[in-house]
Amino acid sequence: MIKSKPVRKRTLVMLQNNIHLRIKKISENLKVNLFYDKLEVNIIDFSLERDFEISEIKRALSRIPGIETFIEVEFHETNDFDTIVTKVSETYIDQIKDKTFCVRARRSWNHEFTSTELERYVWAWLLIKLNEMWINGRVQMKKPEITVALEVRGANLYVVKSTQQGVGGYPVGMQDKIISLISGWFDSGVSTYSMMKRGCRVDFLFFNLWGSAHELWVKQVAYYLNNQFSSGYNARIMTVPFEAVVKELVTNIDHKYRAIILKRCMLKVADQLAQAHDYYAIVKGDSLGQVSSQTLKNMFVIDKASDTLVLRPLIAHNKQEIVDITKQIGTYDFACNMPEYCGVISDRPATGARLDKVLKEEEKFDEELLSHAIENKKVEKVSDIINQVQWESDDIEYKNFPTDDDVIIDVREPDTVKKSPFEIKGREVITIPFYDVNNEFKNLDQSKNYILYCDKWVMSKLHGLYLIEKGFKNVAVYRPLEADKVCGTI
Repeated sequence: MIKSKPVRKRTLVMLQNNIHLRIKKISENLKVNLFYDKLEVNIIDFSLERDFEISEIKRALSRIPGIETFIEVEFHETNDFDTIVTKVSETYIDQIKDKTFCVRARRSWNHEFTSTELERYVWAWLLIKLNEMWINGRVQMKKPEITVALEVRGANLYVVKSTQQGVGGYPVGMQDKIISLISGWFDSGVSTYSMMKRGCRVDFLFFNLWGSAHELWVKQVAYYLNNQFSSGYNARIMTVPFEAVVKELVTNIDHKYRAIILKRCMLKVADQLAQAHDYYAIVKGDSLGQVSSQTLKNMFVIDKASDTLVLRPLIAHNKQEIVDITKQIGTYDFACNMPEYCGVISDRPATGARLDKVLKEEEKFDEELLSHAIENKKVEKVSDIINQVQWESDDIEYKNFPTDDDVIIDVREPDTVKKSPFEIKGREVITIPFYDVNNEFKNLDQSKNYILYCDKWVMSKLHGLYLIEKGFKNVAVYRPLEADKVCGTI
């Protein structure tokens, strides 16, 4: 509830602009009218053939932050009793058959009748019509099955056809700019949506850990969120190359602290970009206790890497609640095909890290890699992504059985390979860590066929797609049938 008149007016004007920008994509024959207490979306010229469906408008309005509820109405130029009941009957008679109902009427300006009189006249007429049709119907003032709603405004009648729920929150633009760390998985999409819903102008920050295939999928999520829930703001996405950072962590940092230091590195970069581009907060998708790096102690240590305010809208949500929200907002299918990459480099991670020990371990890390990553970042408008994204990019072959001509490449990290070496009798297996496979593959004998292997096909699939994009045709993913039963399909 906004009580201040100036703030209320500013909010409505901003919401009007956001709605206008959204509906003009549907049709130019639509107009948004602003009143003191509401906004109306009207068809400008009824004589023109409609080039849109009402369902398109409803879908658009349900995705615009700042709209709590909206109603679909039929408009008629009349305030005559008999005409009113006729029009209301035409709209509702089929809905109230064998149902309990009540009538709710509102008036604006002066009329010869009261709202109560109008309600009684309408429900009496509806009962008569039902009786003529030999159909049951009953007026029930408390908790009826159907509410017949109408409004008489001057000489105009508005009959409510349906009431629908909107996103709620505030119009995008009411709050300042923030930057959201996005990975494409469940958490980051929902945390970004949550801040859009609160009226923030959200730009995206993506750390590219695993190559162009990962980047492609994340850009799809960014485009979808901005297009659906951020009307009025053309967001940017900044892509920071982090492959070298991952390689440095896996090579030089104790496995217990890799995930923590990786997130500290991300936060250091985000902090520098926030200060350079006037972002007032950094958004992360952390949920308390969900993974090892999201304990209170570890989040305390991670946040010490940044001077910028860090927001965690999902901090008290559990995993199922987050997944349910992705189904509501439409990012569930994206997230299902987007594994969580940060966990790939972790092995028995610390859950209660101490800042002094992390800082000491961090001394082994080459900070110049972060400066180099920032220098090589890409900045793009999210609206331009549609021109470069290939929505169907999953064109890679899966093999359940290697043939005699296949060479298996184990792309798991060296520590994992040492603990559980992968061997198949009669088949050649070579080991190339995932962070080197993109560079080393070109040096292999290209007359042979290669199938990439990792435990859950995360790295093998990503790097296989990357190699195919680079023009290599002799690449596939090894997916043993026994793993099918255990891990499921990515």
